[in-house]
Amino acid sequence: MNKLNYLLIWCLCLGTLISCGDKDEAAQPASEAAADYIPSTKGSTWNYGGKTPYTCIATGETKVIDGKTYTKIEARAGSQVNVSYLHKENGVYTQVAFQPNIPQEPIPMLKEHLPVGGTWEVAMVVNGINTKMAFAIKAKGMAKTVEGNSYKEVIHVEMVSSYTYMGYEVMEPITTNYYYAKGVGLIFSEFVGMESRPLLSYDIK
Repeated sequence: MNKLNYLLIWCLCLGTLISCGDKDEAAQPASEAAADYIPSTKGSTWNYGGKTPYTCIATGETKVIDGKTYTKIEARAGSQVNVSYLHKENGVYTQVAFQPNIPQEPIPMLKEHLPVGGTWEVAMVVNGINTKMAFAIKAKGMAKTVEGNSYKEVIHVEMVSSYTYMGYEVMEPITTNYYYAKGVGLIFSEFVGMESRPLLSYDIK
């Protein structure tokens, strides 16, 4: 499995778990989404930089998956459009990403009520390879500046992905850091040793 391709797929998937707003309005998110770490109000958009810039759009469309209602998010990079679905319940943000070769399974990306040090894991099989994602809350209530914009009440989530086949490690574990700002969404993602994806602008409806 190509390490970079795997990460880029996940970046597009995970990038859809946010809502956005104009840089000048970063301190005044729409009241409907102000308490949400991953807003998904219809028409919200956000733009990310990095090696492969992309834009995400909350369409307002919904889909029932396993009896729960998910909101549709589109991630657009050039002519490519990737779709994922987001469900929020009791501070747990769960995503189903409809991507080639990625199982269509719910993945809790953020558990905002866990304390610092709180952890959870997700395991699945991708192309015959056992994949485990170990999540941890590394910081809460922090401030972070991204592309000159300051955000408060940020949660830092670390995800360590490991891959094994028939009991053997097929590649080194990959560490990814995600930073979610209250009332804004994902403001920065960092694929350690590879690249980062900063939030450039956003518009929360």
